[in-house]
Amino acid sequence: MKALGCLLLLVVPGGLAAQHVAIGPQVVFGDYREVSSDLHYRGGGIGAKATLEWKKFSADIALSKVKYKPTSSVIGTQFDASEVDVRLHYYISGPVSAELGFINRKADPEFEAQSVGAVTAGAQMAYLLGPGVRMALHGGLMFGAKYSGGGTTSGLGALQLGLGLTVDALHGRVRVTGDYGFQRFSRTTNDGSGPLRAPIQQSLGRIGFAISF
Repeated sequence: MKALGCLLLLVVPGGLAAQHVAIGPQVVFGDYREVSSDLHYRGGGIGAKATLEWKKFSADIALSKVKYKPTSSVIGTQFDASEVDVRLHYYISGPVSAELGFINRKADPEFEAQSVGAVTAGAQMAYLLGPGVRMALHGGLMFGAKYSGGGTTSGLGALQLGLGLTVDALHGRVRVTGDYGFQRFSRTTNDGSGPLRAPIQQSLGRIGFAISF
């Protein structure tokens, strides 16, 4: 939560009050795969999310820490994955907003899985499904990916997709939140014998609530 507060100070400059701010905890469930389906992990953990809206601008800032355990008792050992996901939006027209941000995921211990960071760019489509019920779809590419174990990804080789749902309660002072995110890095490595495919894939589900200000 301390890191989330620091990010809020960066996104909202001093003296500029956000029109809407919502912040709250989340329970996180994850699915992680690396290289092949043999390296398959699942786990759960905690997270926090903040949403800011000001005129045509908005931002989603999500933190999570998931303890992953291998689905097989033969391959792999458990590790923790701590992730920061920041997405900034600029409203264009209708339900469409442009999206720019970054993700940074750290694995601990690092040799059990890849730490990765990348810049994200894409679009978001937001819909009002009913009184106090909103849905947002977003998707885009991830550029400049850096991996702790080396490797490269082509310009179109990393993508992310997401779905978010919020339901207002207590006259809009509390929001029930649900989010799903998918990341796929078509990573390749080269040990001198030629390029080898070593993809990374993660899915995260989040459920929680947020207090609106």
